[in-house]
Amino acid sequence: MDGEDALLLDEGVVAVEVPAGWAGEVSHQLRFAGPLGPILAVAGARIRWLFLAEYEPEPVQRYVLPPEVRCWDGPRRIETGASRWVVAPGHSALPTVGAVRCAIRTVRRSLV
Repeated sequence: MDGEDALLLDEGVVAVEVPAGWAGEVSHQLRFAGPLGPILAVAGARIRWLFLAEYEPEPVQRYVLPPEVRCWDGPRRIETGASRWVVAPGHSALPTVGAVRCAIRTVRRSLV
């Protein structure tokens, strides 16, 4: 985070935006898969969580994310406005973006 309410993504880092209504379930699934990584809750017209993950090349048959989920690759600056850390950055490893996608897929299947 910088002083202007923005998240600065480094090269090799991905931010995956998930609606807060089911983001808690995604974080729960990630705890079983390995490292959870930092999560930022961002306020706005709708509250959303940004899961920080490690970039990995896209698989040939990749899971298509639901329309309410967005991803940004670093390096990039993401305007966040008012936000707070759900899981603060620490010294643990980041999950892979594939692990985050898998957690999203698992949660979405249970919501249907």
